[in-house]
Amino acid sequence: MNSTAQMEPKVVLLDEAGYYFGSQDDSIKAELRNIEGVPNATYVVNEGKVFVFDKLVQLVNAQRKLNTDQPLADLALSLLVEASVCAKEAVESWGIVPEPYELAKTACDGWMIRHRPFNARLPDTYNSKSEVENAFASILLGCTQQGNGDFSYKGQPMTLCDSLDPALLPPRPVIRPTENPDRFVYTALGRVAYESGFEPVTELLFNQVKELESSWKNDSASAVRYAQAHVADLWARASTLGLELLDEPYSEVPDYGKEDCAELRPLYPELSMLSDWALYSWFDMYQFDSCQITCWTASRDDGFLFYLLGKVVGRQYKRDNVENVGQWVAHSLLRGDSLDAAIAFGQASFLYDSAIASLARRIADAMRFLATDKNQVGQRGRNVTTMMDIFRGGRIFNAKVGDDQNAASA
Repeated sequence: MNSTAQMEPKVVLLDEAGYYFGSQDDSIKAELRNIEGVPNATYVVNEGKVFVFDKLVQLVNAQRKLNTDQPLADLALSLLVEASVCAKEAVESWGIVPEPYELAKTACDGWMIRHRPFNARLPDTYNSKSEVENAFASILLGCTQQGNGDFSYKGQPMTLCDSLDPALLPPRPVIRPTENPDRFVYTALGRVAYESGFEPVTELLFNQVKELESSWKNDSASAVRYAQAHVADLWARASTLGLELLDEPYSEVPDYGKEDCAELRPLYPELSMLSDWALYSWFDMYQFDSCQITCWTASRDDGFLFYLLGKVVGRQYKRDNVENVGQWVAHSLLRGDSLDAAIAFGQASFLYDSAIASLARRIADAMRFLATDKNQVGQRGRNVTTMMDIFRGGRIFNAKVGDDQNAASA
């Protein structure tokens, strides 16, 4: 939900019960957005007024308590004018934030307005909520925020929050491909076409970053597959991989885990350098981080070795990055590098992979926005969504743990 009251992004975990708690409004929203003549948008600006969908929902709910016989469509259409308010009220009372902007913190604990798809800031900074609300109201009415910027879009000066110059990427580790890629490798720019209009990204730059991303992802995927195919060689030399650094000899397995630990030990004879507690706890974390499993059954899993190698490199790596780092380390070891060199290779690969993926994703976001925005007519918010829409989407896009390093954030 867009709201000037929410100054910082928050992670929200939703349970399906949330739908039932808000089911009445959700049901009405779903009906209202399908009525011809009712905009399917969180807001629409028209002749200096802002239609607010949430206000229409509130008005309809109130009127239905007084008159339940009037058809919903007739009632909704009769309230459209009343559901339109001035820009300042739309922002202050209804939390409307003009698309595609959002609030972001500045280094000095102030606030700036950020163009989300461009990752660019508008010229001014703000110290209070009322200043931000005034700016949002002005933007809703089509006014340009005055000031200096490095580029402009539709007359609005902006400055990139982070550079898009590929020359600033960290050094690219050299991967000696061991096989030709024979599977689809995801890239952020793979199915995105160049769109003009965003000054920082020329067609030349677009193609350069697209090639850099594709080349790295293909080489990296080839290296990972080689490591997976030769993992038996790594298991055979597990005692030389620095895994003893992960041992925690002074902790004991809790009673609820002793049975699982007893099943794990014979499955991993190569991990004798790890105490029972270390073996049990690392396998438990691997199941949660890499496999998204909380209730697991002891099993032999080559991915566990890559996960442990990733943890040897650094325990700071986040969930889905750990196994990837370990696979890069494994590739380096298999090509004959020392453990220290392999660890350095894994670190460098992670840095480059993260940087090129971020750069490509940011450019892809900008191109998708341009492709949509060129067909946009007038000022309007996103389509209205309900809790059930969110759950349907979650069920459609199921996550699956694969054997390729192809996943990326969208």
